[in-house]
Amino acid sequence: MNKTHLLLAAWLLSTGAQAKEEKKIYKYTDENGVTHYTETKPNDNYEEADLPELSVVPARPADTYSNTTTSDAEPVDPAEVPKFEILEPSQEQNLWGTGGKVTVSVPELTEAQSFRYQVQVVLDGEKQKPDDSSSQTFSNISRGEHQVQALLVERLTNKVKKKSQVVTFFMHQNSKK
Repeated sequence: MNKTHLLLAAWLLSTGAQAKEEKKIYKYTDENGVTHYTETKPNDNYEEADLPELSVVPARPADTYSNTTTSDAEPVDPAEVPKFEILEPSQEQNLWGTGGKVTVSVPELTEAQSFRYQVQVVLDGEKQKPDDSSSQTFSNISRGEHQVQALLVERLTNKVKKKSQVVTFFMHQNSKK
């Protein structure tokens, strides 16, 4: 063994012995009934405190989110959107008497999801401006067949995270008599 290995071994042995050595805690109750604790005995008024042995529980990393109690579960991101679909209009819905308006709705986003994403509607192949609302109304929709799709767009990157199914709906107008 060379000199470096001997010094390293000696250091490891000395730190191991220090780690096993228990620290003493001293306490003192003053004339006002306040108890003071310290690791060093400043005067004879302090006596060694009789404290229970500490139990140490290892901490979990702060960046893991889980809604289960099993240790082998995958972490869950609270901003993740598990299912993204159009709630309104429904597939092949006939819209009558709306005055040429259609409302497109998706499930409400949670606060964490709203912080990260916006909803963008594609109406008849034309992307509309992304919006914070889960329900958007469009006017001046002509009579006939239309298609709508919703996109979940990341705020910072403007990348599409999820797409809904394409929904076909039919706009009808009442005839004037």
